[in-house]
Amino acid sequence: MDVSEFILDFILTERAGIIVLLAVFLYLLFVQMKQQNLLEKEIKAVKSKLDKLGHKSDNASSDLSSLNSRISSLSGAVSDANSVAENTKKELSMLADGINSETIFNKAIEMARLGSSPEEITKETGLTKDQVQTIVRFHGSEG
Repeated sequence: MDVSEFILDFILTERAGIIVLLAVFLYLLFVQMKQQNLLEKEIKAVKSKLDKLGHKSDNASSDLSSLNSRISSLSGAVSDANSVAENTKKELSMLADGINSETIFNKAIEMARLGSSPEEITKETGLTKDQVQTIVRFHGSEG
């Protein structure tokens, strides 16, 4: 039993307690350092991803700026096209009015040549009495 007493006395001594405590402390320190290393790697990976997202964000921003300028130029072109279309519409309306007026005058002249009275021509064409009298004077039948 001398050996077992010796082992027991050794384990229970202060030196052994300090050595065990030191070993546990070193183990915990090692585990902590390993954990810190893993966290640093994860932080670097996240930082790298954030940098990539920042570059993508910059690229997207420049693309949006380019699109904005293109849309602005297209908006100007559409505005110009609308202006041209509006002017064309006005010109067509004026031309149609001119053709319509010409047709009415032609009808009045034809009626005057056929011997219709100024009252009939006014009623049929909607022209004023003065206009009809002038037409009848120059184009009326001489009979």
